[in-house]
Order: sequence, then C-alpha cells, then structure tokens
Amino acid sequence: MCGILLAMLRYFQRELFFYSSVSAIRKVRVSKSRKKMIGLARSQVCRYSSVNFTMQSSSTAKLIILEGNIGVGKTTLACQLARKLDYKLFLEPTTKNPYLAKFYEDPKRYALKLQLWIFRQRFRMYIKAAKHLLETGQGVLLDRSVFSDCVFADVNFQEGSISEEGYQYYNELKTKALRAVPVPHILIYIDASPETCNERIHGRGRDFEGGIPLAYLRGLDKAYKNMLNEMRSHDCKVLVYDWSDFGYQHEVSKDVKNTDSMKWQQDTLTRFAEVISDKSRLNQVLNLDYTIPEAEFTDVTDEECDTLQAEEHRGHKLETARKIVKQMKQIKESVIVTSE
Repeated sequence: MCGILLAMLRYFQRELFFYSSVSAIRKVRVSKSRKKMIGLARSQVCRYSSVNFTMQSSSTAKLIILEGNIGVGKTTLACQLARKLDYKLFLEPTTKNPYLAKFYEDPKRYALKLQLWIFRQRFRMYIKAAKHLLETGQGVLLDRSVFSDCVFADVNFQEGSISEEGYQYYNELKTKALRAVPVPHILIYIDASPETCNERIHGRGRDFEGGIPLAYLRGLDKAYKNMLNEMRSHDCKVLVYDWSDFGYQHEVSKDVKNTDSMKWQQDTLTRFAEVISDKSRLNQVLNLDYTIPEAEFTDVTDEECDTLQAEEHRGHKLETARKIVKQMKQIKESVIVTSE
C-alpha cells in the first residue's frame, strides 16, 4: 500500500498544475476570413453579465480530450495532433501543490484533499480550453482532462487511501461541476496493456515514475474502461486506438476530421457562460453545500496561500505580456503592408 501511494505521489508531482481563477471573458471578434476558414456559415452571440463570446453554430473546430494510461504515449501524440490539426494544446504544467508534502506525511488524511485540489485545477484548465474555442473558433486539445480525474479517484478509493464517505463527497462534487461545462466533442483513448505501459515507464527513465507499481497501472486501466462507457452515455464521440506498438498520428487526425460530433446546444453554452461570468459563481460550482473533515482545506498555511497567489499573478502578467507582443507584431505587419 505505501509503495503504491508513494508512486502516485511521484507521478502527481509531474501531473499536478495550478491555473488562475477564471475572470470575465473579453469579447473577441472573429474576422470574416477566420469564419470562412473554420466553416462558420453563421454565428450567435451569447451574453451573460460580463460574458460575451461567439457561439459557433456550424464550426468544424472541436474540443478534444486525449486520454490513456501512464506511459502509453499521450503527450507525444498530443503534440503531433495539435500541430497537424492546428489546434491549441493544453498540457498540465507542474506547480507547487499545498498538499503534496502533507500527503507524504499522512496519506489517509490528505488523499482526498489532494484529489479535490487536482480536480479543481483540471476543471479550471477545461474552462480555459472551452473559452478559447468559443472566443476564437480554434479547436483545442487537452492532454488529460477533468473528465478523467475520476479515474485516479477511483483507484485511490479502491486502494483505501480515500474513505467511502470521502469518495461519495468527491463524486457529488464531480457530478455538480461537470454539469456546468459542455461535454467534449471527442475523446481519443490510446490503449496499451498495463504491462506495456510499465515497460515504457521504465524505458524512459523518469525518476518520479520509477516506483509506480504494475498493480496501480492495472487499476487505472480498469477505471479508464469504465470511464469510456460513461462518456459514450453523454453523447461524446469516443475513438479508441491500439497503442501497443504505438500508432500513426495521421490516421488519428484523419478520423478526427471525419468524425461528426454532437453540437453544443445554446442552453448548455448559456449555463456555461453563467458559471464563468464571475469568480463567485465558479466557486459555487466547485463546492458543495456541506463539507466533511476529510475534505476540509483549513490546514493550508498563509505562506502556502501567498505562494499560490504569487504564481497566479506571475501567470497573469506573462499572459498579458504575450498578448501585447502579439498586438505589436500585428501592428508592425499592417504598417509594412500599408507602406508597400
């Protein structure tokens, strides 16, 4: 048991991320040429409070999540697909987690806190990706997502690190939160046996993955198969590929282009806009009306909170700087064209 928990922690050191809370969406105009390129015959505008984004009624762009066991080769394929499809790629960057060190010290006390923290960050990442699609018309691809977070929670529960009460609490929160966001258009699942994934993990020689036991990979494999059935029940197109000997990204990208996925309905997008219109509404979605001791976040120190807020501020400043540089390049290009 301890070996499995420590292996999980080594893996989570890479997988965990923190993204800033969602602020009000700024209106983004989609040019006529851009509309033509992504197949927008017409568009609708959804307005809720300070939210204002274009809802593509006939766009070919999609929100895709790429899933698979640890070591199967997700990130490599994700980068290839994003380039091939001209999609914006959303990876899970590493950042400081206030519960990581505490989990090492007392796994049973902090397992659910850690899982809830991860879930909330993945939820914010998913919102960021969906916003990008709706604002710009460019497709998005996520390397793992909030919809597969339950896979890790299931294994944590089965291994005994999350109690039955805590597991029920997690599932209630997951159900509430996922109702507030549109379902992915496509889920790509690349499949290889736990034994194959285990060999690849040892072959790539990452220190933080070295202690992941085969039993843990088998648990994830089983939980993933259950998750795929659940996603199919929500009208998400699920594409499964045998990745035992790896595969060909051009075949996957071709299937994505030729797959007719469900359209996001206006009531779904209106509900989504309501959630992201301000931070308080988002916080309501990410919390239940009650709590349990196992899920309480009261033991995070002020210093740890300050660190996370500082990281959020730096991330916001970096994003703003990138936007300014992009605008300056556009202005420079327009000046050159005018002078010619």
